Amino acid sequence: MKRRFAWWLSLVFLAATPTGCSVGEVGAPQVPPGPYQVVHVTASDWKWTLSQQRLKYGKTVEFLVKSIQGVHGFAIIGSNVSTPVTAGEPARVVYWNPPAKGVYTIACNVYCGAGHRSMVTTFAVD
Repeated sequence: MKRRFAWWLSLVFLAATPTGCSVGEVGAPQVPPGPYQVVHVTASDWKWTLSQQRLKYGKTVEFLVKSIQGVHGFAIIGSNVSTPVTAGEPARVVYWNPPAKGVYTIACNVYCGAGHRSMVTTFAVD
């Protein structure tokens, strides 16, 4: 019985151990070519503060997102942009290409307390 368990345990260990060059490795994120529109984004308890609210269409945006209070989730509604930010940690860099002109909404997608539902802001792409 012990031998069978040891064999099973070694099989599980081998299956969980990455082998080869690419298994289990995550490649570096692709950084689009610049120049960028740089937007500093600060999360605090139940609000977002952006360094600019109007962006140019056709130009990549580099969001530098940080939190000064608590843990929050930076998300652009209708896109695949979603990243957590925690107070005291370095700013997260998020690249985004606006797909069209219009008004976009940033929301917190990590529950952050009583004011979570009101933690939204908008910006325009012209």
